[in-house]
Amino acid sequence: MDVGFGKFVITPPVGSSLCGYFQERRSVDVRDDLYASCVVFDDGENIFVIVSCDLIYISENIAEKIKEILWEENKIKKENVLIHATHTHTGPVLDEGSIYTKGFYIERSYLEVLPFYIASSVKIALNRRQKVKIAVGKSKVDGISFNRRYFMKDGQVITNPFNQIENIVKPAGPVDNTLIFLKITDRKGNLKGLIVNFALHPDTLGDNLISSDWPGFLRDGLRKEFGDIFIIVLNGPSGDINHINPFDYKTRSENIGKKIAGKIKEKIKEKINCKERDVKNINPFYIPLKFNYRKVTEEEYKEAEKILEKEKRNSLKYMIASGIVGIYKEKRKNKNIKVSINGLKIGKDTIIFGLPGEIFAEIGIKIKKLSGLKNTIIAQNSNYKTGYIPTEKAFKQFEKNLKIKEIEDVNLSEAIGINTSYETLPMASKVSKDTERKIYSAILNIVKSTGS
Repeated sequence: MDVGFGKFVITPPVGSSLCGYFQERRSVDVRDDLYASCVVFDDGENIFVIVSCDLIYISENIAEKIKEILWEENKIKKENVLIHATHTHTGPVLDEGSIYTKGFYIERSYLEVLPFYIASSVKIALNRRQKVKIAVGKSKVDGISFNRRYFMKDGQVITNPFNQIENIVKPAGPVDNTLIFLKITDRKGNLKGLIVNFALHPDTLGDNLISSDWPGFLRDGLRKEFGDIFIIVLNGPSGDINHINPFDYKTRSENIGKKIAGKIKEKIKEKINCKERDVKNINPFYIPLKFNYRKVTEEEYKEAEKILEKEKRNSLKYMIASGIVGIYKEKRKNKNIKVSINGLKIGKDTIIFGLPGEIFAEIGIKIKKLSGLKNTIIAQNSNYKTGYIPTEKAFKQFEKNLKIKEIEDVNLSEAIGINTSYETLPMASKVSKDTERKIYSAILNIVKSTGS
């Protein structure tokens, strides 16, 4: 087995708007550079590419351009390219027209060259392929990730209820605190790179400095510990997971991000002596999917249009109405949401899935059970900008919320203090409640086709 690593700086110009919140944040400085970090697997018959980008998401047009470049110049099949976004909230805005980016500053020349920068990381990795051995390490990292949705005393489920902690009953979903990493060494046993998978929203900073957040802090920490190696961070299913304990007033700072990275690094250090072995082959897979749009009636659409005419842009009512209108128009144009799942099986007991969207933790846990393999890595936010993918149960909880209490209109800066289930609002999720089942069906088909 040959493996190559590469990376390329993708930091936007200072002054670009940062993506992740509802209000505009113009960047004023760079805390740390953003990177496209690539690993290439080559067993002599198949080449598979994974690129992890310090971006909030990967839009379809950028992903498609990258794949076109790699096909035209390197003859790598588009199906064998997995482009993942770590989901940093202190990176650039990548497209126009969404609820979150209206009025934001986007440097068009940066977007034009970005696919070439990301493709450059792949070209470097291809050039650096060498014979390797692979080991797998696993651990649990407690105390740094929390399910951010909570059952409340009035029966509602609310996201980030920091303003009413006295009414919290319990978390509304699980946390997957599993850390898994692949250790790649050369034939002499020298460490060349790590592929790290952990599920946690990279939103520990909240300021206007460009930064990769905890994934970048982790890369820096691992390089200080193990030398000049390559680190690929794949963020797992964390649509409903963040770093904030609602009973702890301190919610964001650089120290928090570095503490998270430090804890993950120490667990990797404990398990770094996992025994590497020869891996003969990889088994790439690709399966196209069609998600249904969530239901929006003609009456709901017309009412939303009226709200957009009279409400302020930073109000929750405006955001929800904008989401409804967007879904209605998009559905009339496209009928369904075309996405795919791709990835590769490595040897007999390890598999990597690239899934679209911000996946709820419970879905990720179920996928790991369905895979039937000892080591399952899931990279959410891969290849597409799909929005949140909640569980069917979460959609039903949202419907119950609406029966208990009408959504209060508030001015928004982010998904805190909105007194409802943010991830299931039309502004955040455009998929229907059956999406979870469609994903499970696709995973079972992949498991069958790869002989897992």
